[in-house]
Amino acid sequence: MAPSHVLRCCQRGLAWIPVIFIALVVCWSYYAYVVELCVFTVLSTTEQLVYLTFFHLSFIMFVWSYWKTIFTNPANPSKEFCLPKAEKERYEKEERPESQQEILWRAASNLPLYTRTGSGAIRYCDRCQVIKPDRCHHCSACDTCVLKMDHHCPW
Repeated sequence: MAPSHVLRCCQRGLAWIPVIFIALVVCWSYYAYVVELCVFTVLSTTEQLVYLTFFHLSFIMFVWSYWKTIFTNPANPSKEFCLPKAEKERYEKEERPESQQEILWRAASNLPLYTRTGSGAIRYCDRCQVIKPDRCHHCSACDTCVLKMDHHCPW
């Protein structure tokens, strides 16, 4: 195996440490609230029922949203933002940035693009070979362009 492949595997494995930590905290808080507070401390059955109902509704919503956040893949730009093959070949052969921008302007003439670089140029990702839509950035962790990119937060 190549060293970069081993490093990437280690990074993926270590990325699960915060998730495991959060899962342990959630399990502990579940035990503390349900068993220690509701079962042993609250004596009224009506109060226990109200507390447990409210807690479980909140708990289920939290676990569901956390699960979706962890396991939902980020959105990538659609195929309409990819350069046609002929245009891509012309773009790669062209050495002058001005000519490259002309190729991008022609390809992006019917795309909904509002965000440009500081100089007004169309944003293009050389690694993914796509015209970048608004709020799209190349993610070094995913190695793809991600729509509405924020950041990778382990928590």
